[in-house]
Amino acid sequence: MHIRVFAGRALAWGAAISIAAALVACGGGGGSTTASSGGSSNPIAAAAISGVAATGAPISGGGSGTMNGVVTLKDSSNPARTVTTSTDGTGHYAFTATQIQGFNPPFMLQINYKLGGVDYSLASAVTAADVTSGNATIDITPLTDLVIANLGHQLAATIFANGNYSSLLTPAALSAGVQALDTELQPILQQQGVSGTVDLLHQAFSANGSGLDAVLDSIHVTIDPSTGSEILTNTTTGQSVSGTLSNPPSTPLPAGASNNVSDLQAITTTFDDLSALLATAPSPTSSALLSYFDQANFLHDGQTLAPFLQNITTAPKVVGGNMTISDIQLLPVPARVTTVPNGATAYKVVFTVLENTEPNSRTSFIVYKDAQGSWLILGNQKIARAAIMSTNASVTGALCAGLDVEINDKGAVGLTYAVVSGPQLPTGGLLYFATGNGGPMQLAAGAPSTYNGPATLTLQSTLSPGCSQSIGGQVVPLADTQLAAMSVPATYTIQLYNGSNPATDTPLATYHPTLTVLPLTSTLAGAADFASGFTSTPKPSSAFASGGTLTIDWSAPSASGLYANNLNLYGCATLSGQTACNNYNTQLVPGQVAATLTIQAAPTGSTFAGAGMQLTYLDSLFRQYWTSP
Repeated sequence: MHIRVFAGRALAWGAAISIAAALVACGGGGGSTTASSGGSSNPIAAAAISGVAATGAPISGGGSGTMNGVVTLKDSSNPARTVTTSTDGTGHYAFTATQIQGFNPPFMLQINYKLGGVDYSLASAVTAADVTSGNATIDITPLTDLVIANLGHQLAATIFANGNYSSLLTPAALSAGVQALDTELQPILQQQGVSGTVDLLHQAFSANGSGLDAVLDSIHVTIDPSTGSEILTNTTTGQSVSGTLSNPPSTPLPAGASNNVSDLQAITTTFDDLSALLATAPSPTSSALLSYFDQANFLHDGQTLAPFLQNITTAPKVVGGNMTISDIQLLPVPARVTTVPNGATAYKVVFTVLENTEPNSRTSFIVYKDAQGSWLILGNQKIARAAIMSTNASVTGALCAGLDVEINDKGAVGLTYAVVSGPQLPTGGLLYFATGNGGPMQLAAGAPSTYNGPATLTLQSTLSPGCSQSIGGQVVPLADTQLAAMSVPATYTIQLYNGSNPATDTPLATYHPTLTVLPLTSTLAGAADFASGFTSTPKPSSAFASGGTLTIDWSAPSASGLYANNLNLYGCATLSGQTACNNYNTQLVPGQVAATLTIQAAPTGSTFAGAGMQLTYLDSLFRQYWTSP
């Protein structure tokens, strides 16, 4: 199963959670337990509670190299009583009758664990009827977590932390929640030959790639903890339905014409094997590593295979750390792709990369099956970097929201400008243009018809509400009213050109990036989300004038669940009336709060024309929080 639940920063949920193991009725389990005392009212003579905690594999606990799965049972007393136990190597957990004697139902279960070094949690529920019926089997999965979140209109982890769920987690309410989710999944249940009335909290089944296991492989759940948006996606087709935790989607999720679950499982195995190989720090030219790729036709954001592999095998977040590929979805191959061999089974595979204890990116590869049955990677087959990310920014202390559009001619195909269109953008689209100094294209002040080569005017905009700074650059500013009019998923169009006349030029390439989370409104974003306390040694003007090293220090955001991602520094100099800028970009590792860059000296006779910096953090859904001090 590969159901992913994305959840909240404040409660240390991570970017992606998957299921790929059996929800099997079981006893046993083990691990040390601890309990805290508390008052009780009508305590029950409790029977044992046991089950399976599962993600992309069973959530194992204890010992080196495991997911460190620890299950906490919390009752409804005030103050609450708790008891904990570790899962075993197969994801089983168990609480004995003695451990929960005198506890008041309903109970909540929460497992905390790690995937790719990132912290996650999932929840489930136990009613009095479950316990008194005998040896209760209660599984803990993203589906049980989703049922609780929909009932409480907030993250299940929040409900667990706050307590006071006695009136929420009744047998009738949980049954209704399961039935509502069954209704949404009806087409997929039918496609896999599973009863539409399956009990998603208690159902036993085998992880054999069929039946309910195949259903769960076919579903992806995205929850935005900041906005409460909820998206259910068919992982084998890319089709989705959306709503919110307070108004969950009610339209059944389409099953699609084809059942591609076996391909999804095989591609997942291929990606798992690739991740394991990268953990051994292979040479970028090793035959084992090259065997995963179509060496002749690979292209990713304009990069061919050799520089791509050089980058990923030397990336600081991979070297000495670990990388996990998760949250895999299969989509149809775009019509623009011409490098898939005739007749080969192929997909656009969208996935999440977890690197060295933090979510790193959400990206995609074109993948096809060769004549020998191996899945080969073609990259995303884009001639350049063309992406959109939801962004919240702090510009010298003023807070802004918008879309960060990154268009970068990494493949050096001679791109001159681009037109970007989509939700809340002008009907004719926005103009981005190459400045002639390298680096990402910049947002123009006027419509596409105003293109004038590198001399095109750059947008300088006053953002509102709450942001009075002119930032320009790559970011499309969006006001709260615009964000309120948007919904996810939101799909945009990026057309790339290498000509000079927008009225007659034909696009060199067209891409359609999709957002699954929106920037936060001014009522949701705050100073705690951004880095602060910046110092520079020496000052940028001195470093860019003479060259040498420049060290930047900062304080990390005080909000939890944010991950250091990237530092970009630029400095400009004017010579003979012409201004040129140099960009210095460095990838950050978890917990990093300082970076040293080597700066090239400005040309002799030039004058310093200014410098700027952008420090970026990500949340678990890859929303950007960048600071420009």
